[in-house]
Amino acid sequence: MSDSDGDQRPPRGPGRRRLWALSVVLLTCLGAAAVIAATRSHSSVRVSAVRCIGATPVPEVERVAPREVGGLREAVARALPQRVGRLYEEGTVSSGVAWSDEEPHPPALSPRQQRPAGYEMRWWAPNGDDVVADVLVFASPAQARRYLALASSSRCHEQAVRGLPLHPPLGHNLSWLNPDGALQADVFFARGSRVYRIADAPAGGSPEAVRTRGGLDHAFATIDVLACLLPSAHCTAAPPAVPA
Repeated sequence: MSDSDGDQRPPRGPGRRRLWALSVVLLTCLGAAAVIAATRSHSSVRVSAVRCIGATPVPEVERVAPREVGGLREAVARALPQRVGRLYEEGTVSSGVAWSDEEPHPPALSPRQQRPAGYEMRWWAPNGDDVVADVLVFASPAQARRYLALASSSRCHEQAVRGLPLHPPLGHNLSWLNPDGALQADVFFARGSRVYRIADAPAGGSPEAVRTRGGLDHAFATIDVLACLLPSAHCTAAPPAVPA
């Protein structure tokens, strides 16, 4: 995940009351999270992803008219309340983003040019974490489920470990070493023909230090809270507070 405005990067709502409560929990998570920097070569991560994707065809997102992009943005815009994080980059993405961590693309020059039906927003959290929200739209629910299985698979990511979060329902957690050499926590879930992802690349330290200090536990607690802020998450209860 990178910052396009020059900052140095470290590697609808269920109702107002619930949104406020989730935000409080979120701030607790973000305040407690410890995190990482790149300490090893990036090439092995890219090679691992390329080999996996090359051997197993990955469903690609649909193409949509520019007027539909706004709806995709709205689907993820509430992942991090504006008063909590600073938005620094956004745009359309392809399905390969779950491996490549590619930067989102700016608006097309032509107003008639179709765009990928994937949208990503990136924020800096108050503690320096790099937080991302994606929505990816496929041709069918079957394709979305196929993509979800691949994107959340540990065999397609470097140093990956899978998990099952309490929230959101049918979610999948994955920790991995991203192409920037930073340890990252992702949560994926599918709703119909859409797949959503929230990611947190914590700031500071090494991957080994993050694991030792329980930084991944805090990062997973953070993204699972954020996922529950998405309109399609259907979380039935607010996530519990993270351990101290």
